[in-house]
Amino acid sequence: MNVLYLSHSKLKNSVNAVYIKGLVQNGVNIKTYQVKKSFVGYFDAFKKILKIKSDIIIVGYDSPKLVTFCRLFTRKKIIYNALCSVYERLIIARGLYPKLSPHAVYYWLLDFFAISSASLVMLETDSQINYFVKLFKISRKKLVKSWTGVDEDNFFYDPSISKYPVFTVLFRGALMPEAGAEYLIQAAKILENEDIKFVMVSGGLLLDKIKKIVEDLKPQTLEFISDLLSADKLRETMQGSHLSVGQLSDHPRLERTIPHKCYESLAMRLPYLTAANRGVMELLRDGNTCLTCEPANAASFAEKILWAKTNREKLDEIARNGYKLYSTDLTPKVLAGRLVDRIVL
Repeated sequence: MNVLYLSHSKLKNSVNAVYIKGLVQNGVNIKTYQVKKSFVGYFDAFKKILKIKSDIIIVGYDSPKLVTFCRLFTRKKIIYNALCSVYERLIIARGLYPKLSPHAVYYWLLDFFAISSASLVMLETDSQINYFVKLFKISRKKLVKSWTGVDEDNFFYDPSISKYPVFTVLFRGALMPEAGAEYLIQAAKILENEDIKFVMVSGGLLLDKIKKIVEDLKPQTLEFISDLLSADKLRETMQGSHLSVGQLSDHPRLERTIPHKCYESLAMRLPYLTAANRGVMELLRDGNTCLTCEPANAASFAEKILWAKTNREKLDEIARNGYKLYSTDLTPKVLAGRLVDRIVL
């Protein structure tokens, strides 16, 4: 099988990199190109579509215009590695514009034309598929659940890295409304006298708001890092921690999405504690491959952290189970293999 993989987003972006690497591991002959969002970029894409021998074109993450563009010049099967919709990320998750604004209509149309142009659309969960069917009135047959996976070049289990001497709870990732970082800060205050260290490695949209909450509560055991860490330093920080924290809010986007740090935690054999939202619970099982707390509830979150600290054997079992789940079901080779099977049906 010959595949041409085009994307506006970086090819090293994990959503792209996982499937590119996995396709190669499955014996697929693949050519990859990052397409600039310019006239020159689209002209180059046009030439590649016409000149490069390929059976299938895959368009990478966050590239809806590119899907529609490709359809203008080829009748080949086009697969869109969408993960989610641009409309959902910018309007629902980030709340950049009102739902009925011209901007919202524009992003909805971007998604709609991309989905209509694609032969197959890869989405992150069954709930996301249901959402697409309802939002875009699209046939379910065109949509396929494709777990996101993890960039194994940067996130992998390294048993040589020792755990920190103090029980450490790590929250990392972009500070978006669905993250629920405020509940971690509140929990850190609740558990201030329990010999538990909290580390936040975060930045993004709500950075100023979260910093204000930290300044107001002043939890003594919280270390806040807003600087961008190198991949090596981030991996060392994660591997040294005892508990990795997922999204904690009750935001509607969490009904459909699974954060990257979930897969990264599984791949690094880190026990994962998350709010029990529908999206992530499609993949994980409470008490088996993860721990859960009530969404948007700092007291519930704090209670589960304290349980984890005092039940180390069970916590290690959960970490082992999560790592086994990753190793058997979520590696790039396995994920891309499922995609290949779907393509050739």
